[in-house]
Amino acid sequence: MSLLDYIKNGYTYTEYITEVEDQLENEIENDDPKEFVKYYALGLQRMNRISKTFKFTPVQENRLKNTKNNFKLLTITEGWCGDGSQIVPVVEKIAEALKVESKYILRDQHLDLMENYKTNGALSIPIIIGVSEEGEELFRFGPRPAYGMELLAKFKKDPDIYTNEEFHDDIQKYYNTNKGEDILNELLNLVDESLAE
Repeated sequence: MSLLDYIKNGYTYTEYITEVEDQLENEIENDDPKEFVKYYALGLQRMNRISKTFKFTPVQENRLKNTKNNFKLLTITEGWCGDGSQIVPVVEKIAEALKVESKYILRDQHLDLMENYKTNGALSIPIIIGVSEEGEELFRFGPRPAYGMELLAKFKKDPDIYTNEEFHDDIQKYYNTNKGEDILNELLNLVDESLAE
C-alpha cells in the first residue's frame, strides 16, 4: 500500500477519538488483560483537555499563515501512548489551521508500515508523516520533540542515576509547561525544509 492508501483508509481525528473510547470500553469489559485501562483513560482525558485549551499565539498564527500546505499528514499512534496523547491533539490543530488533510492509523494494526518508521530499532510512536499529493514521504516527526528525545537518551544512558520514574515526571512537566510550542515549531520547520523551492 502507498502512503495515500493509508491516508484514504485512516481515521479522522473525531473517528480516532471514538476508536480509542471503544478500545477503552473493550479493555474494561475484558477485565483489563494488558492493564492498559488507566493509559487509555488518561490519554483520552489529556487529548480532550488539550483539544479544548490549546491556542496559537499571535506569532504562531502568523507563522502558520506563511506555511505552505500542499501536503497531507498521516499519524501512526495508539490510544494508550502517553506521547501520542500529548502530541496528536496539537498536530490536529496545526492541520486544521493549515487546512491540510490529516488522518490517524493504529500502530499495532499497521506493523508492516511501522517497520519503515522505527526509532533506533524501536516501534516508538507517534510518528507523523508528511505526504506529498503524489504519495511520497516529505518528512517525518516523532516520536517526541527534540527535548523529549534528550530526556529519553539521559534515562537510557544510566537508568540507575536517572530513573524511569524521574524520566516520566520530567517529560510530563515538559509537555505541560511547553504547551505544544516545540511540537509546532519542529513540525513547521520540517514542512518549510521539505517544501522549500
